Amino acid sequence: PLAGGISVTSILCKGVPQKDKSTLCDYDLFGSEEVYTEALENILERGQIRSEKINRGTNVECEIYSLHPSIQKPSLNINLRSIEPISYSIVDLSHPRQCELGMNSICDEAVLDHIPYSRVFYHCFPGAVIIHRGRRYKIHSMSSPPAFANPTAGYRCNSCNLGAFAKPTNVQYSTNALSITLITVVKQLQRVELTSSSLNENINDKHLPAHFEPELNSGCLAGNGVVTVKRTVHGYKKLSLVNRIELSRSEITLPPMEYDTNALWIDTEASVLAELLPDYDKGVHALSHSIVAVAPLFVPCNSSDIDCDHSHYGCTRVLLFDVRAGGAGTCALLWRHFFHPDGVLKAAIDLLSECPLECDQVGHYKGGCPGCIQAVPCINFQQDLSRSAGLLIARRMLGRIEKTALYQQNCEVIKQNSNANSPDKMKAGASYDGDNTSPSVSTPRNNLRQKKLDRAADLVSARKRNIVVGRESWPTDHASSRFNTAVEDIENEANEIEPFSPKGGFI
Repeated sequence: PLAGGISVTSILCKGVPQKDKSTLCDYDLFGSEEVYTEALENILERGQIRSEKINRGTNVECEIYSLHPSIQKPSLNINLRSIEPISYSIVDLSHPRQCELGMNSICDEAVLDHIPYSRVFYHCFPGAVIIHRGRRYKIHSMSSPPAFANPTAGYRCNSCNLGAFAKPTNVQYSTNALSITLITVVKQLQRVELTSSSLNENINDKHLPAHFEPELNSGCLAGNGVVTVKRTVHGYKKLSLVNRIELSRSEITLPPMEYDTNALWIDTEASVLAELLPDYDKGVHALSHSIVAVAPLFVPCNSSDIDCDHSHYGCTRVLLFDVRAGGAGTCALLWRHFFHPDGVLKAAIDLLSECPLECDQVGHYKGGCPGCIQAVPCINFQQDLSRSAGLLIARRMLGRIEKTALYQQNCEVIKQNSNANSPDKMKAGASYDGDNTSPSVSTPRNNLRQKKLDRAADLVSARKRNIVVGRESWPTDHASSRFNTAVEDIENEANEIEPFSPKGGFI
């Protein structure tokens, strides 16, 4: 049962004090009392639990919450591997049971593996070559997903009802997907500005070259809010198994995945640095990778919870977003760690300046390695990265952040707490919420404003709305439930495309 601030041990054992410090209560297990209360209110509204009062002794009662009796075996409705609304089953068409069914239905014995919707078009697109238990398979067709999907369907264990049909093959090449990610800012909740009055002195970094000291730009430096992420796989390329040289490219038509989520972004001074740095776009890409790589040092997350904009041309900002549709709160927590000493950007600079595996000591190589900036999954397959350019951009970005009013206010708060011998607690009545205003006093008006901001950033409406996973113009949405585009048609189209030269350009 859920007992709030009372440990379950003290409820079961009458001799144990109600506030026993040796045992953890639900507040500790959920992270804080606020998180526990929010989750409890959510499941109470759904009618999934019920409250009851129990007697712990003479005139001592406590309220606990338990599962509603109408819900039977809730563990069967939870998928521990994926929480996405749609998932695919990779089906072996050569299996005897599946040969009888064809592509009309899926036999459980012929299923090789399951893959969530967000990854299926990157790994199991029509024409893709996959390896399962040392055997090579080629994807021939896929089931067409519905135009919309309920986000809560992904919590069910048996939500996998679509198939990617494959056959064994002996082809001597591998495949990589070609994709485009379009990120659009739709709502800005917070921002940090750099005023011209705070730029009296230029950045003074001994690691920067003497000729590389352009004036810092003022204006909007950073912000966080809501973005719309749209991912589309538009083709794939074939690579040789011997030397990984690109053999050819093919175009395919697949539906995009579009959803709203939380994000944060920081300006990279494209108007100044793009002309001075030859590898400016590669540097922004490398800096984005480094920030994602060090994010787990500050917030509880991993590479599957947060991602960045992997654009490698026309870059103007570093943008990080929650991978989970509707937002998981990771970027909102990470936002606070950019504007205080020894924050996220300082850790990213340390990673860019010195690789743990010393890949920066190998000649003039600038692309990094899996021990540093390549530790982050990349839809561009770790291409177009430059550690040296990313380091220069990061140091200038840190110099601009250190001149903001928010950064200086946080330094003052830390200094006051250090003098008061309370480094882990802030000054009473002050809020460290990452806003560019002064620490706000707890008043009814400020509390109401903060509550509305939290509600807007929570993206509850985005979770309730259906996630757009397809479009009506996609082939076979009206004709049938499968792709009409067979692998043979794709290969015929590939033969008409001019082969790609390993030296660059088309032959």
